[in-house]
Amino acid sequence: MMKLFVVVLLATLAIAKASPPCLGCPSAVGDEKGTRDATNALKDSLAKLAAGDGPHYTLGEVHSATTQVIQGFLYKINADLVDEHKKTKTCDIDIIDFNDVTVTFHCPGEEPLTKKHSS
Repeated sequence: MMKLFVVVLLATLAIAKASPPCLGCPSAVGDEKGTRDATNALKDSLAKLAAGDGPHYTLGEVHSATTQVIQGFLYKINADLVDEHKKTKTCDIDIIDFNDVTVTFHCPGEEPLTKKHSS
């Protein structure tokens, strides 16, 4: 009986491991290319927003990022942003890249700020 249990358990684990990844689900950016893509998306958005009516941030350090395929791409990034007064704050940033780009900043002690710019 114990052997049958072990065989069933191992078979279940093998099937679960062989399952394809969840398409459309968020995935942590863990490799160099994924980190570079998320960082470049954020840098590009910060530059375009700063050239317009702001906000005027520069990128400090990216702490974590996820990417998700939706109708376009969704990046969720936790990063240090440096404002025009050289103050650094750690914020969660959502970037939706579909036709235009929508960027939402979630910074501690502040209301969420959403801005759009062209791709």
